[in-house]
Amino acid sequence: MMKRLVYILCAFALFAACERVNPDDQGGEGGGGGKVPAEYTISGVVSGADGTLLEGVVVSDGHDCTVTGADGKYYLNSDLSATDYVFVSTPSGWSAPVQDGFAVFWTFLKDCTKGANGKYSGVDFKLNKVADPSRFTMFIFADPQPRSRGAGYDKMAYHSLDCMDDMARDMKDLAATIKDRPVYGIALGDIVHQNLDLLPQYKKAMGTTGITAYSVIGNHDHGHRFMEDSEASKDYEAIMGPANYSFNLGGMHFLVLDNMISSDPATGKYCDECATGLTEDIWQWVQKDLAHVPVSTPLMVCAHSPMMRMQSGKDRSGAHLADLRGLISKYSKAYVWAGHTHSTFNYVDKSNPVLESHTVTRVTGALWTNEFLGSNGTPRGYLVFDCDGGSVKWKFKPIYWQTGTFMDSYGGSGTPPGYEWRDWNYDATGRAIMKDTGKPLDDSYQMQLFAPGTYGDKYVYANIFMWDEMWKTPVFTTDGLPSTMKRVTEKNYRYSWSDWNITLYYQQNNTHLVNEFIPDANNCDSMFRAYVEAEHGTGSVSVKDRFGNTYTSTITW
Repeated sequence: MMKRLVYILCAFALFAACERVNPDDQGGEGGGGGKVPAEYTISGVVSGADGTLLEGVVVSDGHDCTVTGADGKYYLNSDLSATDYVFVSTPSGWSAPVQDGFAVFWTFLKDCTKGANGKYSGVDFKLNKVADPSRFTMFIFADPQPRSRGAGYDKMAYHSLDCMDDMARDMKDLAATIKDRPVYGIALGDIVHQNLDLLPQYKKAMGTTGITAYSVIGNHDHGHRFMEDSEASKDYEAIMGPANYSFNLGGMHFLVLDNMISSDPATGKYCDECATGLTEDIWQWVQKDLAHVPVSTPLMVCAHSPMMRMQSGKDRSGAHLADLRGLISKYSKAYVWAGHTHSTFNYVDKSNPVLESHTVTRVTGALWTNEFLGSNGTPRGYLVFDCDGGSVKWKFKPIYWQTGTFMDSYGGSGTPPGYEWRDWNYDATGRAIMKDTGKPLDDSYQMQLFAPGTYGDKYVYANIFMWDEMWKTPVFTTDGLPSTMKRVTEKNYRYSWSDWNITLYYQQNNTHLVNEFIPDANNCDSMFRAYVEAEHGTGSVSVKDRFGNTYTSTITW
């Protein structure tokens, strides 16, 4: 009797869940769920490449959403004057076709034939089955932002295009070692730097990696001037596909958003002036998309500019950002990813542990120089995010290639700086080799140590790149005596470019850098320190990350 009761309750819960994630069965917008609505303008079928008809798959025109019925069919009553494409939110266990390394989950209406009745029919999607739907790896990175080699602000240190190729080479190397799951990548905006003609070159580089790539639009990927926000993404979308979309992997729902609102076109301001937020149209679409996602599903919200929290310690303000926070807080977990700042910042609010905010460094190094590090000391690199049966973990992966030719077109010697505080040099092939061990730079490098005297005091400092509130506090040990390090937030102890003795080198001939990289009170929030008595000595810093991995680095002074 008890077993029968449990079975009935489980069956009822499953029925309730299906009802919740298929609102179109109850007359939701767009039609679907097996019903043929009285009014529709676009229809099609979603199926597997093997002919399997896929039920309950969300299809959208970027304004409304619908779901497929048991026959795989969907219907959208789209405003054809305002609709450029239709896309499918690929369900877990299925993937979109891949072309030149990129997932192609959309169809442009301009490539479809309108029937005599004024409707588009046969706008079909064929998906590929994933062998193990519970596992995947995702490379998460931000701001490749290449400029053309002739650009006036890309003639110092290293070409951004060369750094982009180094990024792709590094990803290819790592992806080749991952044999037991599919590997994806998502670029968190600023794919290029105000030159959309470089998008094909970016796509070509990513096509060599062997991964399946997705993209987020950034402010520098928008139209430049005198454009309404609704028009500013059109050129980008023509090459990269929809700016707002969703997909599912490993039981997680990815929500990709354009959160850069262009300025009033009457002002003629560049895309640097974009505000962070969601337009009313995008916010309405977000609600419709998430209406089909059970609240037990973990969310991966990907946008260009941070939307939850900044290093100032305050919640980010902007159009519909508070609304978004409220909506995604209802889910079991929401990881919110961004770039834009060219530095690293991770925040977990222990009072609301559902929400996490993760901002990653510029993958091709600090802007203007494309050097080996981001603006807050994090080496150029990307995050490796693993999902395995609902369990997630991630680790920072520094890029170890630097194969471009060093430049100095601002009147310098043409010789690279001394890099006194860099922990590695590059061999003849451009491979980073650690100074202390002679071994190649790899993902065991998760922190940078600074000896006493670096900041003019008797403290050892540790910049722990991906630290957040879920990590343990690092411990400094010298002469066998451990001491807990203190997280420092005072301005005088923040990371700044002057710590690397390369600021002055570049500032001598480029006044822009003088204003761009002054020490900033909000520059780095992952610095810890421990006091030392001895004038000379050796010590180590150990820290355990949120997933139980322990990292240790040593230092001598």
